[in-house]
Amino acid sequence: MALTEKRVKSGIFGLPTLASANNGKARWIRGSTSPLDQKSPTGWLAELYGGVQSGDDWARVNIPVDELEVVGLHDAMWTYYMTNDETMGVNLVIWVHDPENNDNRAEITQRGNVAGLIKTSGWNVHKLVLSTDQFFFYGEGTTGTDLTAGTLYGWDDFQADRLFKKWTIYRITIEYGWEASGTFESAYVADINLNHETIYLQPVSVPHMKTVIVKKTMLATAKTTDEVISEATSGGTDWDFDFGGTGYITKGVITHNAAITPRLSLLLFTNPPIGEMDDAAANTSPISADVPYYLGRIDFPAMMYNGSGDASAIATPSTYGNLPLAFDAPVIYGILVQQDATSTFVAEALTIALTADMEDN
Repeated sequence: MALTEKRVKSGIFGLPTLASANNGKARWIRGSTSPLDQKSPTGWLAELYGGVQSGDDWARVNIPVDELEVVGLHDAMWTYYMTNDETMGVNLVIWVHDPENNDNRAEITQRGNVAGLIKTSGWNVHKLVLSTDQFFFYGEGTTGTDLTAGTLYGWDDFQADRLFKKWTIYRITIEYGWEASGTFESAYVADINLNHETIYLQPVSVPHMKTVIVKKTMLATAKTTDEVISEATSGGTDWDFDFGGTGYITKGVITHNAAITPRLSLLLFTNPPIGEMDDAAANTSPISADVPYYLGRIDFPAMMYNGSGDASAIATPSTYGNLPLAFDAPVIYGILVQQDATSTFVAEALTIALTADMEDN
């Protein structure tokens, strides 16, 4: 279900979206299990994953702002759950510009490691204190300010500054990352309140198509009926498809550079399965422990090849392969099973591409 403008009380703050760069990732999740189910008025949370940090890796929640004067932002509070203790918390960035000339702009950033911004594992809350020296700015066209770029100030200093007090806010972001080193595990933003107004966190439903491709290098072995196809005879892994949202799988394509013609099935789960995953082992999935997470299976027609091209198979709603197949988790996990005995695979990549009509962005 999409958020609507009726959910925004003042009209000043718009609908939140997510963004990330480099090793960072951002996606919507449902807080369906404790402790993530304890907060958020909508039940949705923004998962911000910083990843390996090299100074420019980040994830954020974007909140549009309809030209609120700098002097008009007087209150902000947000809650977030951190998986681990980190060197930085989940911080606030206020994006401002000159309403008479938008080329003149600045990012006013709360320092992620400032004292008072909690950085420990578990649930944390931060309430903005206007007078605490915690913000620095960089921008363009800031001639005339009495403040120095890169120096820490309180938000009240920007509100009193002869330049910035005349500017307006066009975006506010809740950010995670930007560290020089280390790895930032996931932080989950649950509540955002600006000027005592709740910002409702939930995906904006914008239908779009997305394809996720996963490759594994095969072992040069033959497979018999109902055996698992994986990359190792010991320590084999599942096939992970990170869609970052929910939707309906509408097409599946499998290719492999070998003259083989088996029928293959891809069993899909919303949680990493514990059934057999080793190559050429007898399939055991879905086992009873995996049933709560079992989405179903995509049955591919027999693979075909022409001349020197790769062998391939395509499943669509017009074939018998059980498509479309709904999924309700951002990452789905597959076990590939062979239905027919076949000649030898080759030690090259077997590629699975799944295409979905996405409900969430």
